[in-house]
Amino acid sequence: MDFMKKIDNPIFVRGLSRSGGTLMCTLLDAHHDVAMSYELYPNLLETDVNIDLTRVSKAIRKAWGSRALAACMPTPRFNTFVNRCDRGGLSKGEVAQLFERLAEEGHHTSQLEGRLRMVELCGLTKMNKVKKKRWGMKCNNSYDDYLSYWPTATFLNMVRDGRDVLASQLNTGNFKNSPSDLGRSWANTHLAFDRLVQSEGVSAKFVFYEKLTANPGTELQNICEFLSLDFAPSMLAHHEQDLTVFNAQHLSHARITQSIDTSMIGRWREDLTPQQVEEFVAAAGDSLKSFGYV
Repeated sequence: MDFMKKIDNPIFVRGLSRSGGTLMCTLLDAHHDVAMSYELYPNLLETDVNIDLTRVSKAIRKAWGSRALAACMPTPRFNTFVNRCDRGGLSKGEVAQLFERLAEEGHHTSQLEGRLRMVELCGLTKMNKVKKKRWGMKCNNSYDDYLSYWPTATFLNMVRDGRDVLASQLNTGNFKNSPSDLGRSWANTHLAFDRLVQSEGVSAKFVFYEKLTANPGTELQNICEFLSLDFAPSMLAHHEQDLTVFNAQHLSHARITQSIDTSMIGRWREDLTPQQVEEFVAAAGDSLKSFGYV
């Protein structure tokens, strides 16, 4: 049996940074039928056609430590992809083997189909390792690319009050967006997903962070129904399970290893200055109101 055979119904989670996308992936990963990976975006793999993937695979196997690995990668973003595979529980040896398989299949990372196939191979590998039936991961907003390869894929988009997103980005990690930049990005991200929701024949759903954290049982039941999954109570106890992301480096580690709560809702009232709020709201425009946050 070929365990790397294509499965047509992956689950993709879109989430502007600090919007709850990692939480959503982790909750789904706690489902007995779903294996979720994280930020393995296809564009990270884009390379020149002259890159020899078999040589890259050998370099991954031989590299000792992060500096050695980075030095042998075709691009910094390619290196980012390889390093992020551990969030889905894949070892460097397994990742190297998948690049070998990609080359054997006649694919290459200079082509979109090759990049999408590599994403799929990573998802399938985790799915088979943990003995589940369906795979998924985070996605970027290039929905047409994903649908060109998986026309029956399902998409979830996490929406969180943009002011809380701004507060979180200012206090966590190394984000560079100004309030105005983030306001525009927040609006454009969710308006683009709304167009996807309205597209004929596409399975896409908004998930609101505030509703999910305030009433997780009901919201997760609704999400499972949308995804054609049985509800799994284990999703409500995700932090008590041995999930792959808990053993990897992730900016959201502290939050996703705790039970679901509402403690992060409304943080902008204390963390943002009036000027920051004003700049964000002005840039976000009517979209903040249309999504129910004003």
